[in-house]
Amino acid sequence: MRFIVFGDSKGKEKSGINEKVLKKIMNESTKIEPSPQFIVVCEDTVAGSNKEEVLAYQLDRFRNIIENYHPNKLLLPIVGNHEVNIEPIDDRFEKVLGQIYNDLNPNSYLEGYNKTVYYKDFEDTRLIILNAFHFGSTHKINEDQLSWFKEAASKPIRNKLVFIHSPAFPTGAHLGHCLDLYPDYRDAFWEIVDNCDIDIVFSGHEHNYSRRIIDGSFSNGDFCYKRKVNQIITGGGGEKLRDKYKSKHGIVVAPIAVYHYLIVDIESDYIKVCAISSKEKKLDEFIIDKANF
Repeated sequence: MRFIVFGDSKGKEKSGINEKVLKKIMNESTKIEPSPQFIVVCEDTVAGSNKEEVLAYQLDRFRNIIENYHPNKLLLPIVGNHEVNIEPIDDRFEKVLGQIYNDLNPNSYLEGYNKTVYYKDFEDTRLIILNAFHFGSTHKINEDQLSWFKEAASKPIRNKLVFIHSPAFPTGAHLGHCLDLYPDYRDAFWEIVDNCDIDIVFSGHEHNYSRRIIDGSFSNGDFCYKRKVNQIITGGGGEKLRDKYKSKHGIVVAPIAVYHYLIVDIESDYIKVCAISSKEKKLDEFIIDKANF
């Protein structure tokens, strides 16, 4: 199974998208063989608006661009801050997102979140999508989501990947203004990641590519992480790039300010992730051995 991942494609055009960069990335992604089966977007795909009709226009335009390059392929959305007008006071923007992605057919979802907290299964792989920008819970995975996430992640499935726009452990550009804004909730989230054998956590928000290993050295007095888990930040879809770099603990690939996308390959005995720039340069590649699962 193969799919691609990218995020943070917003821009200053009327569409709210950096269309030049997005089209470049999409064009490059059509050249890979075999072609991807579906696409996961780590959101901030558009600039957003305080008017539902403007947001709907932007999201529809975004989908049309993707469709031009990857027709009839499933698109899995994740809520970013710009999709819900930065600091939402209600769920009306989530409902707009749901209208644009009304063809989304998740295997399960959390009631009350407009199908923005859900999982999708592909044979022996589960993709779990969380919402860090639900109204009243900005940059927080609250108790409702934590309970749902624990149940979804606890099932004995071979491969489990998590997607959330706001990183648990940002590297610099948004340090102190991601899930780390609420460290107790962040730690409760990552304890589930650790205990439930999540393979990789993908995020966006910081406009670069980076990879770090979260392991026992990140533990605190309440609990100790037992596993090494890759956290990937992929925010190079078109937004203004940043490579600010302060939090260096566990870093494998320091922030790279370059437009890019990810190719994720899942085979019977491994998961491979490759980060490719819009100029077709390989930025990073790693493999998780699943032969002994």
